[in-house]
Amino acid sequence: MLCTAKVEDFAKPESNSSNTENTSENEGFRSTVSADSKDFAGNSISDTKSGNPLGNDTDLHTGHNTDSAENTSNSNDSTANQSDASSLGIIEIAPLPGFPVLRDLIVDIDQMMNQIKKLEPYLKADGKLATTKDGKIDMFEYLQRPEELKRFELLSNCISCGVCEGSCPVYAGGEAFIGPAALIASSRFINDSRDEATDERLDAIATADGIAACQSVRACSRECPRGIDVGEEMWQLTERVKNHQS
Repeated sequence: MLCTAKVEDFAKPESNSSNTENTSENEGFRSTVSADSKDFAGNSISDTKSGNPLGNDTDLHTGHNTDSAENTSNSNDSTANQSDASSLGIIEIAPLPGFPVLRDLIVDIDQMMNQIKKLEPYLKADGKLATTKDGKIDMFEYLQRPEELKRFELLSNCISCGVCEGSCPVYAGGEAFIGPAALIASSRFINDSRDEATDERLDAIATADGIAACQSVRACSRECPRGIDVGEEMWQLTERVKNHQS
């Protein structure tokens, strides 16, 4: 997920607090410059030698800044940049939910990978080489029409990141529910016209911990970084299994 995430999509507005200096109570990344006139060390910006609160470059009698127009412009730009930075809000970074945490942000996804492997996510053909009329190997044995490719092309973009499983309220380590990631991997080949094991694959997911455990919450569709409507695919698999068993 982190490889495709954008700050603008995940930054949350920071709630206003009466104590703006106490940032330890809030979570996330913040601007290091407060709203009042303080430097990065937290000191008030003033001329400590002359007692001039406006700085060394300000005439106390006229109140005009004696610095050049260029420096004034740079100061305005800096203030604008600080304002933009403070408007980004809070970015929450946490371990992927639904998985045991090993340390820091690292979670154990072995169970998910084992469930994916269990459904044998690879093409199963009949093993026979097609030949042409003159006895040569047919190089177009697995040629597909565009509409056939479209049925599974998006599913093949799954990167097994586990975000859909972390969003699923039913999945909890893969023991009671095989999980949407494994089902997506299986669906990719169920919808592949070149695969010869469709019935076998449907039987494999037609179990109590398979597609039957899906509660159609569709929370898995909200966070997929590859744009797969996982919830819709779960529903399609449910219908395929029902038709297969009838």
